[in-house]
Amino acid sequence: MKKISVITPCYNEEETIRDVYEKIKEIFIALKDTYEYEHIFMDNCSTDKTLPILKELAKDNKRVKILSYSKNFGSVKSGIVGYTYASGDAVVSFEANFKDPPELINTFINYWEKGFDVVYGIRKKTGDKFFMRSMRRFFYWFCNLLSRENLPLNVGSFCLLDRKVVNELIKLDDHKPYTRGIIASIGFQQIGVEYVRGKRPKGKSKSDMAYLIDLAINAIISYSIKPIRFCTFIGMGLAGLSFLTAIVYFILKLFFWHAQIPAVSALIMAVLFFAGIQLFFLGIIGEYVGAIHSQVRKKPYVVIKEKINFDDVNDHNE
Repeated sequence: MKKISVITPCYNEEETIRDVYEKIKEIFIALKDTYEYEHIFMDNCSTDKTLPILKELAKDNKRVKILSYSKNFGSVKSGIVGYTYASGDAVVSFEANFKDPPELINTFINYWEKGFDVVYGIRKKTGDKFFMRSMRRFFYWFCNLLSRENLPLNVGSFCLLDRKVVNELIKLDDHKPYTRGIIASIGFQQIGVEYVRGKRPKGKSKSDMAYLIDLAINAIISYSIKPIRFCTFIGMGLAGLSFLTAIVYFILKLFFWHAQIPAVSALIMAVLFFAGIQLFFLGIIGEYVGAIHSQVRKKPYVVIKEKINFDDVNDHNE
């Protein structure tokens, strides 16, 4: 009998976490003749009742497993660690916000049985507001435009990965991973399934604008050096423009000596313009340097404070 692992990062999800557990349990009860399952919750040091609720569920059901972290390390790193501890023949990533339809897991499994190693959900429509939908679409388009990899558009973390894909994923040593890009770059047989993503039924989103901007910047610098190339070409172009401007001024002074050329105003505008360009380019370079700095320093990826219902011999796949 094949085993499916479901991994769910969570942070302050006391209002939805029990519903997530019950729905996943319901799905796999219907599949009990074909599959066994485990549900791994990665708690990012929640300050509400999320962890006590999870412990209660884990006490009643040994298929529920908990990784409790010493602080909030973020959902991305939580997901990677969840893949590391998953023991199933396939691993499904399902968010605790309950925006994604859990029934789609059956479709993912069907495609997996047909031979696909990666099955991911494509958000055909979402319950987000117009501004957020527009920003997400622009991000996916822009990231794919810059990336050297063919990144699927409108894809989140909701997906199923075969064991061989998971094994390759957890080998990667990336201190600040962009999971969606990593999965796309690993290869294997992949297919997308369109679905409608709903609104969060309970609770509040933990992903503020600062988090989303950080995620977007990390995605761009992780899979593209085009911003650096852009700086190089723009720098060369501005240098050439400056040289041509100097020639024009020289010719004007040579043939029209008495003409009044507003040199001071032009100089001030030129200095401000080039100063702005330089700061912008330094910011881009700084993002790449910062990523290198984080990778080289090797701070703890996550610190696991407590593990519940894990057998280190059978359930931990390093």
